[in-house]
Amino acid sequence: MNVLKSIEKHMEKMVEGIFGRAFKSSVQPVELAHKLAKEMSDHKTVSVSRIYVPNEYEVYLSPGDYEQLSSFEGPLVEDLASYLVAYANRESWTLVATPKITLQSDADLALGEFGIATRMSAQAAPQEPAAAVVSPPTGMVVKPPMGLSQTIVFQPPPAAGVPLGAPTRLCGVLVRGERVYRLEAPATVLGRSRQCDVVINDPNVSRRHAEVRREGDGYVLVDLGSTNGLTVNGQEVKRAALADGDQVQLGTTALRFERQPC
Repeated sequence: MNVLKSIEKHMEKMVEGIFGRAFKSSVQPVELAHKLAKEMSDHKTVSVSRIYVPNEYEVYLSPGDYEQLSSFEGPLVEDLASYLVAYANRESWTLVATPKITLQSDADLALGEFGIATRMSAQAAPQEPAAAVVSPPTGMVVKPPMGLSQTIVFQPPPAAGVPLGAPTRLCGVLVRGERVYRLEAPATVLGRSRQCDVVINDPNVSRRHAEVRREGDGYVLVDLGSTNGLTVNGQEVKRAALADGDQVQLGTTALRFERQPC
């Protein structure tokens, strides 16, 4: 079992037993871990030889979620910090200091909603009053607290929150505008033909242009002999292992590869 999965399992066990019923429609620690990792990825800073990522995170919770999670806040934030360290190491990103995570209660958030603000700081910043986080539609950016990045509010689906014991693997997807294509098959074919798994109506794309293959826990993009080729992050490739956030270009069509909870 790798480090990330080991930490995720530990966080799941922290809310089993007497906490089980309380968390049925609440924010799950594993869900926080995944969203913190996404915020880390979204706020990368590329330097000459390194990629820096934020090390300070403020998590805003509804009063009900805060009451539950704050009862074991110490070990929870330690595990979340360990998860972020392992995630950064896996991606070869640089943390300027050990991740610092704080939990805040916000009365404007409903049960299951939470906001995350990030900051990169080499030393601990003084405590500041928490700014109110308005609860907008999913993914809408709201005004951040002083010195922090924009705060994103995450809302749960209409159904009850993620149940305990649910799979916590990160699976690959391709994102194109508002469309999300899940890469669940051993091979997912991309092209102009209607027989492809991902149909791209672009005259510069071949009928069977490329495919994404699952190899173990990884995903590999392979050119199927296309006319115009393909690029990953601006580099022309015939075969490339995909990492979270990679930009894939087929013809004039751009897609983004992401890792999301399965």
